[in-house]
Amino acid sequence: MSRQRIGDNLTDVKVKNRALVLRLVKKRGLLSRIELARITGLTQPTITNIVNELINSNLLHEVGTSDTKSGRKPILLSFNNRAFYTIPISFSRHGFSVALTDLAPSILFRRDSFYSLLENTDLALLELQKEFIHVLDYATQSLRLILGIGISVPGPVDAETCTILAHPIFLNNKTLDLRPHLLEYDLPIFMSNNADAACLYETWNGEAKEIKNMVYFMAGEGVGAGILIDGKIYQGYNKKAGEIGHTTVNIFGPRCTCGNQGCLEMYCSTLKILEKAREAAWFGESPYLHHLLTEEHTELHFHHVIEGARNEDPTCLNILKQLGQYIGVGIVNLLNFNDPEVIVIGGEAALAREFIEEPIRRGIEERLLYREYVQPRVFYSRWGDDIRLLGAASVVLDHFMAGELGRF
Repeated sequence: MSRQRIGDNLTDVKVKNRALVLRLVKKRGLLSRIELARITGLTQPTITNIVNELINSNLLHEVGTSDTKSGRKPILLSFNNRAFYTIPISFSRHGFSVALTDLAPSILFRRDSFYSLLENTDLALLELQKEFIHVLDYATQSLRLILGIGISVPGPVDAETCTILAHPIFLNNKTLDLRPHLLEYDLPIFMSNNADAACLYETWNGEAKEIKNMVYFMAGEGVGAGILIDGKIYQGYNKKAGEIGHTTVNIFGPRCTCGNQGCLEMYCSTLKILEKAREAAWFGESPYLHHLLTEEHTELHFHHVIEGARNEDPTCLNILKQLGQYIGVGIVNLLNFNDPEVIVIGGEAALAREFIEEPIRRGIEERLLYREYVQPRVFYSRWGDDIRLLGAASVVLDHFMAGELGRF
């Protein structure tokens, strides 16, 4: 059987082949020139030329030799995560964060703000520019190495125009073009829904590094899904795919902000979880939460519910069990519809893995259509709340690694 070639030796696709080599070294770790030739199907002279160019561009480093029992030991190549940097911006319903990241991507410096676009858009945008300047000041020695700005948003976006689209509880039914507020920095700007962005990050650093087809189920302030098909984010015809949070799970359920009734988001967003927690605290159903709210005057957050469950508070345990049950429903719907190779559960909900994993597993076993023949691979994101910034950085990284920024 002939080996399938995934590279091309034609001179007019040099960028494609460089991108292919870079992606392989970054995702698989240390590789030799011989291994790269074998994996890609490119000739060894072609690989040698590509590698030399990438070394000269400071994107690859030679880092020792591999252990071979005989013959000349191949030199190993490593991806240089500090060759370039990105500036990611992540918005939430309660504020935003701006950071400097390397190409890992890892967060090197960050600024957090609690100025909300919903409460005062103009003031929040002024603060955004101030925090952006703080990041640039930190990156003074590396300004020429900044590839671009990545933006992740909890809701619908128009990536081509860098516009956040109308959202009833995020922008109060207004649209917002971010370009006028960021163009003065003369950097490319890329925007994505935060579930799509998080999905990209998992393909670089998570459990899905070698996966071509996956779904990232994000449950946090909102609920959405990033869908990867054949290694590419699937956005749909109108580029609005992945809104699993607004699929109906109860036609007689509570009214959602989207206007529908009984949306999945009404049952497994952390905002709804906190509504339950506050109600349980006020009525004394949860001694732990009641103490925090009435005696310590603490504003309840999702991590308090997790702490209560770890302290064996029955109400907190039950709240998280129900959360897992509803996430399980969403996961089954995605598995039945999309049949991905892997499901990754992320967002704030993933921080409660120890309490939601069992009801999710049970829900899949009881509800999945092909449960007798299929054993879904379900992973949990390890990145917590940082995933929004890391995802935004990954949007820039993805364009860079595809050779679209003209840097290699």
